[in-house]
Amino acid sequence: MERRVVCAFLVILMCSSTLSAPSSAQSSNSGQPSPIDNILHFWGNEDASDCWENFDPQGTSGSAEQGYGEEVDGGDAERLEVSISCRMKFSFEENVYLNPTGKIAVEFGLRLDHADAESDEDEDLTITLMKGNVEIDRRSFPNVATNEDVQLSWELDVGENSTWWNRSEGEPSVRFEISKVGWDASGTPCSGPLQLLKCGGTFRLYYSNNQEGLRSQIQFPIADAPEVNEETDSGDKKTPGFGFLASLAAVCLAFTAHRRRHQTPPRYPAP
Repeated sequence: MERRVVCAFLVILMCSSTLSAPSSAQSSNSGQPSPIDNILHFWGNEDASDCWENFDPQGTSGSAEQGYGEEVDGGDAERLEVSISCRMKFSFEENVYLNPTGKIAVEFGLRLDHADAESDEDEDLTITLMKGNVEIDRRSFPNVATNEDVQLSWELDVGENSTWWNRSEGEPSVRFEISKVGWDASGTPCSGPLQLLKCGGTFRLYYSNNQEGLRSQIQFPIADAPEVNEETDSGDKKTPGFGFLASLAAVCLAFTAHRRRHQTPPRYPAP
């Protein structure tokens, strides 16, 4: 009797744990995304040659103390040419699932300085959000004010290509690009080989620890990953772990029956 109770208890326990376990849990480790830590923060060094991201608001280790990175194109550059990418500090430990009805909120604090002149080579400031090698959003900003702090903010719908963010190959990254005519010390746009004064321009990206009150972050509507049902060869869905539970129950029943046959005393016919 006791062994039958133990077997029944084991079957119930395994069934409840299997049915309640999610197919992919979100990590709660520092720097990793979760439904609670769902804001991607940006950090980097002083010249913006190294820019990284994580989901830890206190993860400032190694980031520039002044709270921003600045690329300066000087000398005979004649143009402000920028292509900077910020990538995850660490790979995802788990796949990340976004609420398909939610929105991705993007915010960046910037400061640009270049000549107010036009050229056929110009490229407006462009910010691209990537999921691994997949482009999620690419946005150009043609009229960004120069020589002053600017806060850029916009929202994205969670689409079919941005619901799942796979670990190790689907982490987010952001690329900043711009190409504009530079200026010289007199405030005059650079004008080719006869230019006497040094030319250039600057691009400043404010990090999440800046003192100017600007925000550089991306908020993701992270949700618990839905349970994915296993499928049979015929395509019919079944409960995850059902075959294992059935096998466990069969073993318990067989073991109980075996014990019963060996413990039941033999019956002899009456003399």
